[in-house]
Amino acid sequence: MKKLIILLTVLIAASTLQAQNKLTIVVNGIEEQKGQLFVALYDENSFLQKPLIGKIINVEVAELSIAFDSLKLENYAVAIFHDKNGNGKLDMGAYGPTEPYAFSNNAEGVFGPPSFEACLIKVDTDTRVQIKLE
Repeated sequence: MKKLIILLTVLIAASTLQAQNKLTIVVNGIEEQKGQLFVALYDENSFLQKPLIGKIINVEVAELSIAFDSLKLENYAVAIFHDKNGNGKLDMGAYGPTEPYAFSNNAEGVFGPPSFEACLIKVDTDTRVQIKLE
């Protein structure tokens, strides 16, 4: 009986642990090495609302790697923009953004941002994806 209780305790504890993984985003296509890169990680419920994790990286090279550690095994999406003038926002013109931006899977929207499904990154192991700024 004692062994059964110990075994059940171990199984319950193991079932409550969730695997934690790393997502590395490699951003290329950075034409000007100035300003900052704003990187936002979303899940389906937070997509384009409030990021789960946001990072701001000084742009000093043409390609950057950004790591998100200790992620749950879930689906995520990434949105990025290059704030070249340092004003802390994505500048807009009459026909859309005037600063480079991108989404995971290099997804593009039609008359607006792409859907979460188009940007979806499945993190089930340590995952590495490339995103090109446009």
